[in-house]
Amino acid sequence: MKAIIASKKTRLWLFLMCACALVMGLAACAPQQPSEGVDKGSESAVDIKIPAPNENGIITAEAWKDVYPNEYATYEQNSENKDPGDYTQIYPQIQTIWAGSAFSKFYNEPNGHTYSLTDIQETGRNPKTANCLTCKSSEFILKQNADPTLNTSDIHEMEAQVTEPISCYDCHENSPADGSKAIRQFFVDAVGDDAAKLPEGAMSCGQCHNEYLFPNENKSAENPWKGLAEATPEKVLANENAINYVDHTNPTNGTKQIKVQHPEFETMYGGDMAPMAKQGYSCSDCHMGTEKDANGLEYANHNWTSPLENDKLIANDCSKCHQDIKAEVKAKQKVAIDRVNSIGDKLVTLNNKLAEAQNNGMAEDQLNKIRDLNRTSQFYWDWVMVENSDGAHNSALAQDTLNKSEAAVDQALAML
Repeated sequence: MKAIIASKKTRLWLFLMCACALVMGLAACAPQQPSEGVDKGSESAVDIKIPAPNENGIITAEAWKDVYPNEYATYEQNSENKDPGDYTQIYPQIQTIWAGSAFSKFYNEPNGHTYSLTDIQETGRNPKTANCLTCKSSEFILKQNADPTLNTSDIHEMEAQVTEPISCYDCHENSPADGSKAIRQFFVDAVGDDAAKLPEGAMSCGQCHNEYLFPNENKSAENPWKGLAEATPEKVLANENAINYVDHTNPTNGTKQIKVQHPEFETMYGGDMAPMAKQGYSCSDCHMGTEKDANGLEYANHNWTSPLENDKLIANDCSKCHQDIKAEVKAKQKVAIDRVNSIGDKLVTLNNKLAEAQNNGMAEDQLNKIRDLNRTSQFYWDWVMVENSDGAHNSALAQDTLNKSEAAVDQALAML
């Protein structure tokens, strides 16, 4: 499942390469003020009456609206995202590359956190089990924590029991004043002690924006890595290969494939980390930002959008290291998108030729060698294609990952 996040029209471009940091120093590129938390004057100005939780134990976003009106109003702006694009048309190669997967037939662009439940209810992929709600509703997380067998329960029955999409509880539980946190324990366990290396905000966003799988009998989510050093494309693939993990088998040529989810966290913070992560920036620094209301009260903007749409952020922060951040990001994205398309075309050719070879009686051991290369190439291609920045979060990693994909597909084509 792909996380439901902002539409590609307001896509999450976090990558702000600080090339001039070597000259200006780390201080110039460091976050100037935290964008976590809530209205900084709210709780000192009045006695806060904590709203009552709903029947599932969470305080809904609407219940907080009178306590944190600015945060609530900007959170509601996420609902303005409309008409997500159709990936099966934007990248028609996936109809062939992912044959055998429901994603090859129905795969819309991210639509926004407030649509998380709506989108999964309306998806043409027709999910069967409730574990698909893992990153869609904190209400399900509380139910699943109490009874892990609910992961394999009927998703439609569970949908009737949860009503709150991704909202306050996912990042704050029922205590916004205490800052942000991650409530999905599988992710917390995977990061482990390395959480101390991360800025506030990285864990709360990363708990859903990561690569995960469902390898266990009870269909609970797990990350295919432990610790940040393992959270890289190469080690994730190695770990998934080690357990012979398969999301689906391509019916045309027998390739056992892995469907990458949404590895924003790994792309930013895994391995050597992205340049902005090294500077200490969190997801929220760039995708939320601090605002002031008409009364001069400072608050964290909860309309999650691209930093490239935040002119104030660009002027006050990004411009310290970038003369034209919008042009820089656009150029990096074009390189990545062009390569995703060109390598995708090669993968289509490979899948078709492999199907022909299978039908023509090629020896099984030779077919399996080519299938393994197809699986490898598709995994690396998928990693960049589904990561929600079009290569901008970590352009060096994106190009290295695409290099691995292209090397594998070229090797496989040479064997046919």
